[in-house]
Amino acid sequence: MFGLLIGLSLALAGPRVAVLDLRNHTGDASLDGAGAGLASVLVSKLVLVDGLEVVERERLSAVLGELKLGKDGVLDPATAAQAGRLLGATHMVSGDLVSARLPSLSVSLRVVEVETGKVLAASEVRGEVGERGEEFFVLVDEATAQLIAALSLQLGAKDRIEVGQVAVKGLGAVTAYGRAVTALDRGDRAGAEKALQEALALEPGFRLAEGALARVSAEVAAAREEYAHAAVTEARAQVDALEARVAGSLPQNPTVADLARAAVRARVRQARGDLAGAIALEEERAAATAESVSRGGAFHTALREHGSAGYVGRLLGDIKEWPWEVRMENADLLLSLGRRDEAWTLVLRTFQVPGPIGSPTSGPRNPTDWASRHGFYDLAVLGRRQELQQAQRLGYDEAARRLLSTVDDAVEAAQEARAARALWEAFQPRFAGLARADAAFVRDEDRASRAAADDRALVLAGYAAFHARVRAGFYAEVLGVSDYRDLAGRWRSLADGVWHEAWFAEQRLSVLLDYQAALPARDDEDTARRVKELDEFAARSFR
Repeated sequence: MFGLLIGLSLALAGPRVAVLDLRNHTGDASLDGAGAGLASVLVSKLVLVDGLEVVERERLSAVLGELKLGKDGVLDPATAAQAGRLLGATHMVSGDLVSARLPSLSVSLRVVEVETGKVLAASEVRGEVGERGEEFFVLVDEATAQLIAALSLQLGAKDRIEVGQVAVKGLGAVTAYGRAVTALDRGDRAGAEKALQEALALEPGFRLAEGALARVSAEVAAAREEYAHAAVTEARAQVDALEARVAGSLPQNPTVADLARAAVRARVRQARGDLAGAIALEEERAAATAESVSRGGAFHTALREHGSAGYVGRLLGDIKEWPWEVRMENADLLLSLGRRDEAWTLVLRTFQVPGPIGSPTSGPRNPTDWASRHGFYDLAVLGRRQELQQAQRLGYDEAARRLLSTVDDAVEAAQEARAARALWEAFQPRFAGLARADAAFVRDEDRASRAAADDRALVLAGYAAFHARVRAGFYAEVLGVSDYRDLAGRWRSLADGVWHEAWFAEQRLSVLLDYQAALPARDDEDTARRVKELDEFAARSFR
């Protein structure tokens, strides 16, 4: 009686259909996604028919998983009945792509009645779909019509119009979409995102792919954000623990260990964004450093000891004991925060004090390398001239002769740097005239980006602008071009170089996530490499 009631209910409710992925029997591995794509497109048309229900893909996957069947299998009558009962379906649809010698293509379809296990319809749809499969929609429409006929459904005028609308034209887009839905089945959202982007690159306006990409991209972004949040939370916990270990003020007569703790505490302040506090503590520590650092390696030993916890400790060995070098680290931090005028002032003041303790004859340190690296060309030349004047004042004739040429070199380097910056700035207006990038433009941008390599300010601005263009879809037409991969890799390398210090682990994580978002993974193996890279980065930088 219960089974009779179910059957009566289904009969009154109209057909409920489950569509399996079609199997690829063409011998062409490049069409492995076409069966899933075609099934999805058929479903998108069938759901428009009044009086017909279609089983959702998620439900179909769950039930076939319970039965340990693939969605692209041909079900025997007993298995079809079992699966249909679990799905609440009246009919099961399966099929094959049986030949693909473009422009011709053949697709076979079977409709099985769940209650009896009988094959109600078995047909083969053949057609000319174009040399590149660009007219695949002809077969899709014919396959839809045959399914509707096999289910004995009568379409009204409204249904005929809606079902007849072209969902997608090309076989390539359908195949890419099929790879996306099968990637989603196995939980590979990054792989699905890449395949959907490919589908839309092949056929802009493919609404099924547009909707799916919007959902998947949101999920991928949320997952990346969750991953980054977890890594940053762990990093901050490490900073908290380290700060507790080194807490305390600098005593009046500090020991080497006191100075080491103060150095670590200053960097904790940097990590928390308290730049003024970090600089103030470093100035205080610098004033008390002279006697202690004369004890050789004791300072570094104590510094590593007191900073040994977590990722901070492993990278504190790079901290130098000389006060001027400490100030230079703070100048780098100021630059990273976009505070160029403050960085200039700090550097200029640093170079007006004596050099390392223990070198009484040394004068102001030479700022040329730092200044050149960050685009302070006049300061670079000033540093060389200052060094030359120092040697002349001390009567170092040989050194003075050598330094004469370095002044010329500094002037030449400044001129080259200005030329590079001019090249970069001259390239910028070209963006305004383009809605989309092509391969030639990407190569030109890569060449122009090289001009920014030695200028931190240009790198940060150029990197941010690149990712803004990525998010706006500027590179949509060239995502699969190797030159685009080179360009994305270059911006990642430049930005990662800016944030190379241990204290900028969060920014480096952001660079890594931006890079992975800007460059679609090639395949499952590439996706796995990306996950591994994230894991290794977190283990290296945040533990």
